[in-house]
Amino acid sequence: MEILAPAGNEKNFKAAINSGANAVYLGLENFSARKNAGNFTRENIGFFCDYAHLFGVKVYVAVNTLVKDGELADFFGTVAAAYAAGADAFIIQDVFLAEPLKRFFPDIVLHLSTQAGVNSVSGAQYAKEKGFSRVILSRETEIDEIKKIASIIETEVFVHGALCACFSGHCYMSSFIGGNSGNRGLCKQPCRKKYFTDNEKAKGRYALSLSDLNLSEKLTDLEKAGVKSVKIEGRMRAAEYVAAAVRLYVNASEGKKTDRAEIKKTYNRGDYTSGYTFGLDENIVSDKIQNHVGYKVGTVEVVSDGKLKVKTNESFSIGDAFKILRNGEEVANAACFESGKVLDFKGTPKKGDEVRVTKDVRLNAELLKNERNFPLKVKAEIAVGKAIKLFAAGVTVYGDAALEEARNVPTKEEEIRENLLKTDVYPFAVETEVVISGKPFVPKSAMNKARAKLYSSVFSKDRKERKINDISLENENFYKKTEYGGIVVTDKPVSVYPENAAVVFAPEIYNAETMEKLVSGCSADKYLFVPSFLPEKDEKVVSELLGYFDGVYADGFSGIMLAKKAAKKVIYGIGLNIFNSRDVISAYKDGADIVVASQELSEREISSIKYPVFTFLKGSIRVMELLFCPFGHNCAACKRGNDGAIKDETGHEFRIRRYRLSGRCRFEVYNGSILFEKEKQGFLYNFIGIADPEKLLFGDKSEIGKIYGITGGDYRRGIN
Repeated sequence: MEILAPAGNEKNFKAAINSGANAVYLGLENFSARKNAGNFTRENIGFFCDYAHLFGVKVYVAVNTLVKDGELADFFGTVAAAYAAGADAFIIQDVFLAEPLKRFFPDIVLHLSTQAGVNSVSGAQYAKEKGFSRVILSRETEIDEIKKIASIIETEVFVHGALCACFSGHCYMSSFIGGNSGNRGLCKQPCRKKYFTDNEKAKGRYALSLSDLNLSEKLTDLEKAGVKSVKIEGRMRAAEYVAAAVRLYVNASEGKKTDRAEIKKTYNRGDYTSGYTFGLDENIVSDKIQNHVGYKVGTVEVVSDGKLKVKTNESFSIGDAFKILRNGEEVANAACFESGKVLDFKGTPKKGDEVRVTKDVRLNAELLKNERNFPLKVKAEIAVGKAIKLFAAGVTVYGDAALEEARNVPTKEEEIRENLLKTDVYPFAVETEVVISGKPFVPKSAMNKARAKLYSSVFSKDRKERKINDISLENENFYKKTEYGGIVVTDKPVSVYPENAAVVFAPEIYNAETMEKLVSGCSADKYLFVPSFLPEKDEKVVSELLGYFDGVYADGFSGIMLAKKAAKKVIYGIGLNIFNSRDVISAYKDGADIVVASQELSEREISSIKYPVFTFLKGSIRVMELLFCPFGHNCAACKRGNDGAIKDETGHEFRIRRYRLSGRCRFEVYNGSILFEKEKQGFLYNFIGIADPEKLLFGDKSEIGKIYGITGGDYRRGIN
């Protein structure tokens, strides 16, 4: 089973390789879902691919953001550079770009990003049909589903690191708050802030901040399920974290005893959770502390004059850092300025408070001390009248000119050896053999040049030339006519809707009784909203309900596959993140009857798409989908209805809607203000949570603003 490590920069890249990772994933300057990591460049990616391959480590390049029309040429150029450099695979979010990628780059290997939200056999089959050889499963996918998926396609599963609150690829909160899209690698993590629920007026909590994932004790179960690769999250984290995490999972994969102390000291949010994989973990939310909580090393024994003494079995080093907790909440932080057990602090610690180390200087140095080098036997033949000749690893190089006999002091064997031991940027452990004939004089510049030529050639000798076809972005001739003027999405029966509109029903409970009530009296074409997260048991429930409907509104791949199986019409919905002209034409060729543009695109960007798309113009803006309860997950005592709300620290309210499928609660988070834009052909209106749709349809902007509050959202502002 492959141990796949994050490489957000050069230091982390080397930490992963030195610690024993089988593969690394990294991004370039653009199109990476971690745009603010150190990342790599088109110019140096070849060096790092060769570096990894020297040790048998694979390199997966993440170009896993959504791409606007005007960026497509740069996107394909970025892929071309990494492809030519020898990248082993590419991580892609946009499933609809697979076709041109496979056409332009015949030998390319594609892995579908977790941001695409594959969580079921249907989704995996769809990815496979599109040309992907591996799916990186959404973190919400449970073990029974993983086992089924692994039987049809290579499967990669996150086992460690940060968990997103929202279902993969469907978080728009950062985008709508400030224009920084998580789907574009710029998430500002609003989920890590405090929120106030309606029963917590005085004190907010980190209701949406999830604990870090740790499945180090579950690798055997994942391997039995057929998982090919286990992935560590953390391209934005420090090198010591990468080293500790890789070491933890390498040891676990080899059946060795694993010590969580190391990884807890380097980064630990919430003392870890097993997430969703083996059933929803009760510890999934870290509601008291949203960042690094460290590792418990003792308790406060004495507090005096700005210093505290720790009751502990450990002795601390200068530079160590700490958090002081009381009842799980941070009350102080501390640092070691003098080796021992006494710390300087800021805050209000008391005797008995928990002391947790968040930076262990000695451990960090130990984690990063190992440097992996490739053993290289080098033979040098130095002879008067002949050019320098160097051999290593099946590679032979020659100097530029024949060597002359020394006029005074000939070059010594030891000088040649010392020169060859200079490996520059290359990770070689050199063993030399030097054969000198006659009394040659070897200029240092000539020797340096020959050595550099040898090491460069050995380093990149396994890089193969790859075929790249003509990258043509010419538009294809394609026309699609739709029978509808627009779409209305609703969670309640509707009596009023625009003429010539299809109606999409998103029920509060997915069962026959609810469906009958919803569709009764609706004379328009009726579509069932099929959510993106749809494991097999839920898919069966939804399939049985399709008889009430003319078609499917697919918010993810499972909906597309269901529509095809049932021979129903299909709308490719907002959740599929249709972002550019190539996405649209691929979707129509795929069988879509209607394609809805991403709600993150601006009016100008949507107008640049050269094929017909429907546009979200009015109504409730869904910014998150949650598979955990933001209200504390107390099902036995829950008296909550289907509508709730949370507020952030600025007082901005987000509405929360609960719906149920197969008896399980799911939650959608909606922006407090609604979208209200001018009507036009090919519209989508979202009535969910709207008490009076008539006013949304026929009221003026000022009236609607007083009732709901309105925003132009990303449609007016656009996103980064």
